[in-house]
Amino acid sequence: MEQHKLTIDMNEATIDQLRDHHFALFGLHAVATSASGVPTIWLSVHYLERHLELTWQETYSMFTARHQGMAPSTKIVPTHNYPAPLGSVLTVSGNDGAGIVTPGGPAGHMEIDNTGRMELGAGLCIHDTHGMYQPVGIFDLIDVDLFQPIPKVAFFFSPIPHMAGEVATRALGPGILLDYSKARDRSFSVEYDLHDGWSVGNRPYAQPIAANEPLNPLLLVRSSALQALAMQRQRITSASNIRR
Repeated sequence: MEQHKLTIDMNEATIDQLRDHHFALFGLHAVATSASGVPTIWLSVHYLERHLELTWQETYSMFTARHQGMAPSTKIVPTHNYPAPLGSVLTVSGNDGAGIVTPGGPAGHMEIDNTGRMELGAGLCIHDTHGMYQPVGIFDLIDVDLFQPIPKVAFFFSPIPHMAGEVATRALGPGILLDYSKARDRSFSVEYDLHDGWSVGNRPYAQPIAANEPLNPLLLVRSSALQALAMQRQRITSASNIRR
């Protein structure tokens, strides 16, 4: 379990404008996967101040959901949620997405196996700044899905009401993508100005995001290696079921 931190400094004029126009801060977390899906808003912060400090734990769970649409603004509500460490396997047998968690998955990954007949939605949850498990995306669960958290987070200020778990396929406004693998202490400090935007500058760990930019290429890594590993795991699961 690792604590991550972000500090955002703003001047008085910026924070006054953000508050007057009811802006909130939203974050989306990157993930590598073998499955097809879309990102969801992972955290939301509605109380803003000049020196804004956010902390969260990289604590994970696997969730399933009755098959839902993936259209923008769709609110994803997990039917079942299973906290578990990396390397765990969630074997789903119930048509409603119920299952059991066991060890034995690929190191550094989460694995969800669908042994039932229903097509479901599934994905990875991570603790947000309030200590709540929130989905980082929703994905088709047909047989075996693999997920690997990526230490990159996108942040946006927006006056439009959004909520955690909401599908977001495009940037909510001008944003910043932070790569926490480049932070020695898992902590970053950035500045934000309403007119000048995010302080990206020459920071190698920060990438600007244009308003309305597609988010799938930034946040969802559809890994061919994970797809091959998922197929291998599916063969192992099928062989095990036959022997039973």
